[in-house]
Amino acid sequence: MATILLAEDSSTHTALIRSILEQDGHRVECVVDGQLAWEAIQASRPDLLITDLRMPELNGCELIAKVVEEDPDLPCIVVTARGSEGLAVDALAVGAVNFVPKNSLQKLLNHVVRQTLVMAEVNAIFQGFSGHLQSPEFSVELPNDVAAIEPTVLYVMQTLAAATGLSTIERIRVGAALSSGLFNAMCYGNLEIKNEDIGFVRIFAEDECNSDELRQRAAQKPYSDRKVLLRVSVSTVDTRFFISHDGPGRLTRLTPAPGTSESFEIEQCRGFVLMTSFMDDIIFQSGNSSVVLVKSESEIA
Repeated sequence: MATILLAEDSSTHTALIRSILEQDGHRVECVVDGQLAWEAIQASRPDLLITDLRMPELNGCELIAKVVEEDPDLPCIVVTARGSEGLAVDALAVGAVNFVPKNSLQKLLNHVVRQTLVMAEVNAIFQGFSGHLQSPEFSVELPNDVAAIEPTVLYVMQTLAAATGLSTIERIRVGAALSSGLFNAMCYGNLEIKNEDIGFVRIFAEDECNSDELRQRAAQKPYSDRKVLLRVSVSTVDTRFFISHDGPGRLTRLTPAPGTSESFEIEQCRGFVLMTSFMDDIIFQSGNSSVVLVKSESEIA
């Protein structure tokens, strides 16, 4: 169970978000604007901040900027309404670790919260451990099993903690981008899953029935012959993450256009927003079946 601070000025959305989080066993404190949220953080630091973007007194972007400056290890997630996509991108730029569209709260919120809390917990163990591992390089071959993504990402984040100067929050942001890249390669590339497929939304709810469906699909030809490859290379110049898959699907999609309301509500596009927001460069190769995510040393230092 985690203590979560929710900053949201809509009583309707507050009730919904609180209910979703409490279903997962979290303790939720609610405030109606950014200034009250900042005062609550100073009075009793939560494990996680979830904030709306449009609020009185101190809006979501201003609140996150203040948290990043004063308490940089506190992870922040933003919830976005239609029409506030530009603010969401700004919030990611100033330090938010993830975002959830308000019309996807039931599907995505607890998944994103769990992912963030696990990464924060693991990273806290390695705080202050940077510089002990010199220029590591390694490869991981993943089966088409979404359960393989989290341990792979956590291993990468531990490596980054030992080999770079990335902060806890920056490692979480890299972890979120890497998780999205691996998810897109696995589900959209190798398994050729569509957002409209029956049961797709249950992937994020960690529904066991849907896990069985995915395993059955992955065991069938031609999916069973396909793998996802991750190569990680850390140097004094930058850190590079190479992701490739063997399927005919694409890591990204061209429609709807990036930045539109519709694109924020499709997981394949949402993942692309995280990758472009948290990495310094993205290089697509081989007809969109592989991608190189680059985190520069200037960002790490």
